[in-house]
Amino acid sequence: MTPLTVWNRKELPDYAMALANKQGAAMPYPAYGLLDGVARALRGRGKEWIYFDHSYFHRGWDKGNFRVIRNGFHLTKILDRPDDRMKKFGVQVEPWRKTGREIVIIPPSQAQIAMYENDSWLVETEAKLAQITDRPVTCKTSKQTPLRDFLTDAWAVVTFASVAGVEAALMGIPVFSTDQCPSWPISGRLENIESPHYAENRHEWASSLCYASWNWEEMPHIKWDDYHYEML
Repeated sequence: MTPLTVWNRKELPDYAMALANKQGAAMPYPAYGLLDGVARALRGRGKEWIYFDHSYFHRGWDKGNFRVIRNGFHLTKILDRPDDRMKKFGVQVEPWRKTGREIVIIPPSQAQIAMYENDSWLVETEAKLAQITDRPVTCKTSKQTPLRDFLTDAWAVVTFASVAGVEAALMGIPVFSTDQCPSWPISGRLENIESPHYAENRHEWASSLCYASWNWEEMPHIKWDDYHYEML
């Protein structure tokens, strides 16, 4: 196995384990992707594990980037980390936008529905929005249109656990998500959709997410011992 010359995302867990052994480290059990039976088995069973999936930034396996999360599918808290990796990924925090007309819903994927058993989330969310706002509501179900183009007239984004919540918040669009979403630390509560929460700690939050996002070339430099989003 030679991941430094041949990029194969499905080898990420095995390569991480091999690096951990080389470091003389004890690493939590790895799982890859929502559809991996290992992730489904480990979730909620009280065992330590780490999860590999798409990166938060510069997404796309062709770029060699990925995320690694401890005991969950997303990083949903802010870590105390420097902002040096924001430059590496070109992450920019745009000013909050306090205009816009419509509410855009990003529903859970089929894989998330299967994992979280939340097939009623979209209907329930639409029903709640109808009770608390008169704004038009649009549901983005296709990835053909870039998110930024779709949010041209957005007042807010509502999502279950999509990375689109991260992208929207960085664009300055208020986000309302669940505690399963990486946007949770800077999210508002749905009942306050007409008075969004304009968090002041997005820079710290983005810095934190950058320490959950890696490139395959960095793997030998990640501290796999009990993995806590750190480099050697």
